Amino acid sequence: MNNSVFLFNPQNDLALAHGRSNYVAPPFAMQLAHSLEILPAIIAMPGARVVVDDDAHVRQLERLNSLFHLGVDAIARHRLREVGNCRVVPWGWSADLRRRLIKWGMNADALPTTSEVERWRQLSHRRTTIDIHRRVSQLMGKSLCPLPHECFTASSVQQWVSDHGGHGFLKSPWSSSGRGIVCLHGKWTADVEQWCRGILRRQGSLMCEVALPAVMDFALECLVANGKTQRVGYSIFTTDAHCQYLHGTVAPTPLLREAITSRYPQFALVEDAVIAALDSVVAPHYSGFLGVDMLLYSPGDGMVEIDPCVELNLRPTMGLVTAVAGDKILDPHATGSFAIERRDSLDTPWQPCHGTIDNGRLMAGALVVAGGESSDLYRAVISIAENQGEIG
Repeated sequence: MNNSVFLFNPQNDLALAHGRSNYVAPPFAMQLAHSLEILPAIIAMPGARVVVDDDAHVRQLERLNSLFHLGVDAIARHRLREVGNCRVVPWGWSADLRRRLIKWGMNADALPTTSEVERWRQLSHRRTTIDIHRRVSQLMGKSLCPLPHECFTASSVQQWVSDHGGHGFLKSPWSSSGRGIVCLHGKWTADVEQWCRGILRRQGSLMCEVALPAVMDFALECLVANGKTQRVGYSIFTTDAHCQYLHGTVAPTPLLREAITSRYPQFALVEDAVIAALDSVVAPHYSGFLGVDMLLYSPGDGMVEIDPCVELNLRPTMGLVTAVAGDKILDPHATGSFAIERRDSLDTPWQPCHGTIDNGRLMAGALVVAGGESSDLYRAVISIAENQGEIG
């Protein structure tokens, strides 16, 4: 029997930044967590359970099960005390989540220890990307892109900005979906300095990264188990000017891989090196899903190069959802798009979605896979592309 229990807690990245065991998430994060609580059903294996507290979402999960034969059950939060020594698969671990799970009745001995959770928090620090970069460079015999640089004072950040012509990215050590990232536009300002000093005061350091001319944003989605890293799939996505996630491509794994390798034929070598680096840096200390954000960029003259680790997420990601959905619920020959939609208020009607489903596969149209009920401000939608063209 599959004894896994999945929990959608997107506020966890914010709890990691907070760092302590009593964290109160902002309203938007709690609204997102409520609206999309069945989203992990897409990535869960048959027999697993997903924590669902809204009856409308329970019925929504039942519909997904009937359409796509997911074989995933709902379990209410207040019933967690009944599940015994299950394996909890949250949207990331934090000290705050561990406290909440114990409060909800789970046996502390069945959960990661506080020291393990803190170790995972430190691995989630952006400085881990430097270790992965260095390991990949050793394995490849060359550096693939400029290394991120960690600064500990505002003056050192300002010096880095000056050395790089006022351009680049400043990133807080822990952040979520583009929050905690400043894109510099040629100069150091009082607002930027104030932001930097706040991050340094709360989180201790700040990461500085060279801005690279983007060709494609994508990620390698993995599962770490028994000290080894295995590939689950790939995700290709777009972000806005603030590096916040906009939407992801949904397609079968072979099509996604072809889209990457057609632009960067050496990708297989880099992928092997990244997995080996994860085996060395992460796998001895962590078990669970993770995503490695990567970037194809053009340094000029028509060349395409790769940044093998823009970001490391020690948790399930939206990219994991799109990677699994492309193989699990989409027509094998189709491509589509995944997006999180938000309405202004509960009084604003949702635009209708109509999808064509045949033999357990979404063939055309659009389908709400989480949220979108009367009590929800958010919903997750997969839409089949009308023109099946080039991915990315």
